[in-house]
Amino acid sequence: MARRSEQAKKSKNLEELLELPEVISWRALMSAFQAVFRQLEQGLLTENCSISRFQILLLLYFYSPMLAAEIARRLLVTRGNVSMFLHRLKVDGLARMRTRQPGKRAQIELTAKGTRLFESLFPRHIKRVKKLMPVLDPKFLSILQQISLHSLSSDTCGLPPDNAGSSKL
Repeated sequence: MARRSEQAKKSKNLEELLELPEVISWRALMSAFQAVFRQLEQGLLTENCSISRFQILLLLYFYSPMLAAEIARRLLVTRGNVSMFLHRLKVDGLARMRTRQPGKRAQIELTAKGTRLFESLFPRHIKRVKKLMPVLDPKFLSILQQISLHSLSSDTCGLPPDNAGSSKL
């Protein structure tokens, strides 16, 4: 009986964590992200394009040529993950790798076919974004950017050190 009481107390303590303002914010943000991501992904899939492929096409269209490591850094994924997608883009004739100087890493850029594909996908994708997304308050956008920058610059997965006090963004 004491064990059940102890378990119930632990459970109640954990449930109380759900009521912390930061946790409420996190859950709302994640729920919204997942809903928007799912809808945008479904729209792209109807055009035979994954969201990962689309993100790489977008980067290459606007920032080409790029190194694979730079693409991975911007997408917050591993270079191995990006390499798989880049290989597929190359096989499909959408991207090519060019080495400007001997001994240097290859830079990736879109082919004419890749450019045409992106230019056909992008306007429809933006229509879906506009349909799903409200215009966010600039102050809220600034907070989201601070969260992103803090998470990227921290070697603790965005968590402050244990001895750090609570900070408000």
